[in-house]
Amino acid sequence: MSKWLLGMIFGAFLTACQNLPSTPHLPKSMALTEQAHAIHHQLKQSKLTPAKALLKLTGNQIRTDLSAYYPISTATDAFVARKTLTQMAMYSIDVQYYIWHDDEAGLILLKALWDSAERGVTVRLLLDDFNSSPALDRYLFTFASHPNIAVRLTNPFNYRHSKTLSYVKHPIRQNVRMHNKSMIFDGHVSIIGGRNIGNEYLNNDNHNHFADLDVLLAGKVVNDVSQSFEDYWQSAHAYDIQTLTNTPLKHLPNDVQYQKIANIYEKATTHSTLKEQLNTGTIPFRWANIAFFADDVKKLGRKADYDEYLVSKLRQTLPTPTKQLSIISSYFVPTKNGTKILTNLANHGVHISILTNALNATDVPTVHSGYAHWRKELLKAGVKIYELKNSASPKDTFQYQTATVSLHAKTFAIDGKQVFIGSYNIDPRSANINTELGVVIDDNELAKHIHYALNNPNSTNPDLLNQAYELGLDEHGNIIWKTLENGQEVIYHTEPASLPKRWGFSMLGVLPIDGLL
Repeated sequence: MSKWLLGMIFGAFLTACQNLPSTPHLPKSMALTEQAHAIHHQLKQSKLTPAKALLKLTGNQIRTDLSAYYPISTATDAFVARKTLTQMAMYSIDVQYYIWHDDEAGLILLKALWDSAERGVTVRLLLDDFNSSPALDRYLFTFASHPNIAVRLTNPFNYRHSKTLSYVKHPIRQNVRMHNKSMIFDGHVSIIGGRNIGNEYLNNDNHNHFADLDVLLAGKVVNDVSQSFEDYWQSAHAYDIQTLTNTPLKHLPNDVQYQKIANIYEKATTHSTLKEQLNTGTIPFRWANIAFFADDVKKLGRKADYDEYLVSKLRQTLPTPTKQLSIISSYFVPTKNGTKILTNLANHGVHISILTNALNATDVPTVHSGYAHWRKELLKAGVKIYELKNSASPKDTFQYQTATVSLHAKTFAIDGKQVFIGSYNIDPRSANINTELGVVIDDNELAKHIHYALNNPNSTNPDLLNQAYELGLDEHGNIIWKTLENGQEVIYHTEPASLPKRWGFSMLGVLPIDGLL
């Protein structure tokens, strides 16, 4: 068969009946949306919402001018918080995630949401379609069959059985992903941060664990989180699952099957005190000025102005560091301009510390290649760089002890005041392509904790070198990796990773792809 005939057949295949539906939202989900709006309006008028009850139980005096927060640093607490608050919700649950796996963690939390819907709770689940698969489609389609549940997918793939064909036909649109991550309970309590939903994010995977950070929020800031969810939920880029597929599961797993799955996570609740704290109202919330930031939803269609980007809003709001800057970012790509800013700050006396993934820990080697060629310039300026080892030991791993570890948190602290926690990585993809969210918390105690964790010159934290490499330069200006192994200092003069991984990383490093990372 000639090449031109093959090309015609391939082209016809791409264009045949695979356009997205003209109507993204169906009557059922629109009715549920109106129901959720009515619920939230009533709760705002209520003197005692579930969130206010929770805060009163903690002994906190409710502040109308501030918001309350509690960091969630362990994966077990992250799982417990989501499941327990889902069980506690009385009226509505709004959920927005980049990835939701159909593994044990994902199915347990879907079951918890289903059970809440059975109690009359209105559930809206908004997912990016990056993680789509025919199997997940069937789960979500069946999940959305409940009268109190609606499911929408953002920037969906045209071809439900082939992402590759979707990328070929719509490369620009499919490259833009909704990276936002939040859960909102009864319109008054929220969890946001870096974690997706899946075993590897909740430390129950025998291959890899992600070290991450979330924050539990209550008070006035949750109104802004809710408004952002509404903007994305009602966007024309969010499609009801029923408009994309019509294949349900043959049957939902029964209670016995779900209990077998849930038993895998049973240790999570026994290793965490957070469940009891939530149920008894003893969460040690802190009150602070908390500002919420998110990309304008128009960024999904590449129609937002730069001033509407999260990164632009942060630059306009946050002060220039004068003393300390501590950055924890799983995918750190400073770019030429960012490197210039950081080195200028360091040259003016700002103590800068950065923690990111080592090559042997990252799950995206291309990102590491975009960061690595700026390391020498940063080190020469006095910037401290740490890289998390894949052999780091998460303290809350409750099943497997042999999995490797990757950093997945996204946070930074400026001087002794502001701390950012959210989904935004410090890289061009987060800044310019994907949509993101996060909060800036004004609290010197939290800022002090972040600074201390990175072993800045003003503090000491020897435990960090058990978990990470500290980078430096030898007498010839070459990078060295210093760490502690079995209590002894070890120095590596080549990138600590397997030879194939180093070869692949070297080849990627010469490509001009920083702007896509």
